[in-house]
Amino acid sequence: MTDPLPPCATQQQTSTPGVLQAHAGTLRQRMFTPLNIAAYVTWLAVFVGVLDRAKLRAGAPNAWIGTLALLAMLGLFVRCASREPHRYPRELPLLVVLQGALVVLAEATLRGGQTAVLMIIVASQLVLTMSMRAAVAWLFVANAAIAWLWFERSGHVGAILQWMVPVIGFQAFAALTGHFAGSSERARAHLAQVNAELLATRRLLEESARAGERLKLSRELHDVAGHSLTALKLNLARLARDPALADREELRTSTALADDLLTQIRQVVGALRAHDGVDLRAALEALAQPLPGVRIGIDIEDGLRVDDIDQAETLLRCAQEAITNALRHGRAGRIDVRLRRGTGDEMNDGTMQSSGRSADGLTMTVDNDGLAPAHIAPGNGLTGMRERVAALGGDVVVTSTSPRGLRLRVRLPERAA
Repeated sequence: MTDPLPPCATQQQTSTPGVLQAHAGTLRQRMFTPLNIAAYVTWLAVFVGVLDRAKLRAGAPNAWIGTLALLAMLGLFVRCASREPHRYPRELPLLVVLQGALVVLAEATLRGGQTAVLMIIVASQLVLTMSMRAAVAWLFVANAAIAWLWFERSGHVGAILQWMVPVIGFQAFAALTGHFAGSSERARAHLAQVNAELLATRRLLEESARAGERLKLSRELHDVAGHSLTALKLNLARLARDPALADREELRTSTALADDLLTQIRQVVGALRAHDGVDLRAALEALAQPLPGVRIGIDIEDGLRVDDIDQAETLLRCAQEAITNALRHGRAGRIDVRLRRGTGDEMNDGTMQSSGRSADGLTMTVDNDGLAPAHIAPGNGLTGMRERVAALGGDVVVTSTSPRGLRLRVRLPERAA
């Protein structure tokens, strides 16, 4: 006589599917997102329902194998759910498929029927780690294996179909929930990146406007006020040569005031000239600040200002493209952007040596710890970057770093103001 097959759908239909969510917060925040908590509750309800303490105390092999399979499935889910977004991305599909295999193993050994509910958790993860077609194929294989196990126990095709339909329905619901949750997360990340780019562009425009106003004001003070004061001093000197006026106190006071005013104007012009050019720090920090899941460091040489707005915009766009590629293709967790004066520096271990440094030109490096391809094939982004830099007389070099990661180096020559 075969073991009865309990209709698992009637016992666990209301369980909420869990969705694998990788967040950039703390370990606790990543592990206990609302959907992950729902997955833990679902797993616990199934585990308590199929746990047979009497068989475990008796040392029944099937009971121990099934119990260990469920515990291993939970461990794999925790590992996937608690991961940082950039960690072991290539392993994720395998880890999720192993969860499904462990669920099938638990069903084969515990023979309770309820363990099939855990495929809901697996389904919600599959759509986030592989294409929809591959996820459906894996679910079909797992459900076919579960259906075969149930058929061996009951032998009633009609009953199996009746039990499988709600299980597959809940899996489809979980998969769609996971798919739309993943799409929402990707859209949120994309919007954050676009917002960062807009903020960086706004900072660059603001700094460019301020630099233009400072330059205009310094020129006006030097050319207009300075010229008028110089003419005033010449006229006062001419009056001082007149014997009738040479001893007048008013003339000496006016001459001293003109000298002091001209000196002050020269000091103001010098202070304004000291801040000529565009400060890229605010724009780069705006580009890096809102991005989740990655740590971005900005290191700019003290007092460095870019004299030409075209150079400033080119450096900003190169940094933007490098950060985007590091996140999209390399899944980097750490990105470092460095900007230095000079074009002949040799860089070791992410630093720029001071020896052999030329005083003209700019060098920007962007390092990341992501996955570097074996062969770097330039795409549209890198090609456009090189064209933009070449138009200013510079060059772009992309190299792999050890033990992992990629380095982008942009060098621009000094341009005459």
